Amino acid sequence: MRVQNNEERQAEMKSETNASPSRFLVINPGSTSTKAAIYRGSSQWELEEEAQASLDHNGNISSMEPIDQLEPRLQAVERFLEEHDSSGLRAVAGRGGLTRPLEAGSYGINDGMIRDLSSARYGNHASNLGALMARRIAEQRKIPSLIADPVGVDQFEPPARYSGWPGLERKCQLHALNMRSVAREAARDMGGVMEDFNFIIAHLGGGISIGPMTGGRIIDVNNAMDGGPFSPQRCGTLPLTGLIDICFSGEYRSAGELKKALTRTGGLNAYLGTDDAREVIRRIKDGDENAQSVYRAMAYQISKEIGAMAAVLKGRVDAIILTGGLPRPPLSDWIAEHCSWIAGIRIYPGEMELLALARAAARHVFDGEVLLDY
Repeated sequence: MRVQNNEERQAEMKSETNASPSRFLVINPGSTSTKAAIYRGSSQWELEEEAQASLDHNGNISSMEPIDQLEPRLQAVERFLEEHDSSGLRAVAGRGGLTRPLEAGSYGINDGMIRDLSSARYGNHASNLGALMARRIAEQRKIPSLIADPVGVDQFEPPARYSGWPGLERKCQLHALNMRSVAREAARDMGGVMEDFNFIIAHLGGGISIGPMTGGRIIDVNNAMDGGPFSPQRCGTLPLTGLIDICFSGEYRSAGELKKALTRTGGLNAYLGTDDAREVIRRIKDGDENAQSVYRAMAYQISKEIGAMAAVLKGRVDAIILTGGLPRPPLSDWIAEHCSWIAGIRIYPGEMELLALARAAARHVFDGEVLLDY
């Protein structure tokens, strides 16, 4: 089933588009900041970023439960809009959070989605706030709100779901928006479309997702919240018996407290007391051998995961794509030492999530792309 999108509404939107500049607001909430941007253009391939800001939040806000951060973050985005020209705003796109398993695509934000994200039904993360903020702002202006390629995108092949324990199925949670966006860019750079190639895509940021793409589908991936390599904030896959011992040690008073520790204060944070990769690199340059050992171990685990995904593709890999905030020396060099024999490595530093959201909004407004129903 798809969201209703009748011809009259499309004609109205196109008429409005011709009458005034078309702008799109995109919102990407992360664990410590909210990224917001305004794009202007006449097609998804002709978008100009007019304004962007990383709206930092003080420690008191960032330490709150995500749902309790909604109002302060929303106020920050509203101030951003007041400071920049938002006339002709046609749609608001928010980063999709931890939803139920979904096919890739763009989804209209409806009551069911709001309920799932507000209650953290499928996981608790700041990205859940993207749809909530987008809808609030869009409703005030009577324009569409949407998400695109949310974390819950699930294109697993059947073997990828087995965990080794009946009833405990592997779940697909990944940085789908950025991974699919850089796959499109890499494919264009290679003279084709992403459906033409076999890629291994590694999103390396506060969380890490590494997945094999074939035919435009990411058919396996480590769970970015609780598996794979350790990351700046997350523990990744842990030794099972040791984790069981911790669960019954009395050190943590609840499952929620332990989950919070594993996903927010693990990884680099646990080993080095910081989740800032720039600080770790500075320490390495200053001769900190422990910082180098830990950072190199993270590169080692990332490389192992890339190798595992090469096996999923039976060794037929056209390129390894590194993206996110971390792929820079020395980390990218260490990964290349381990993995360059598999395929050429293409680095797309940073994140294309804001542009990807803007393009999704533009496809809906200019091309009449129907939003999928959640």
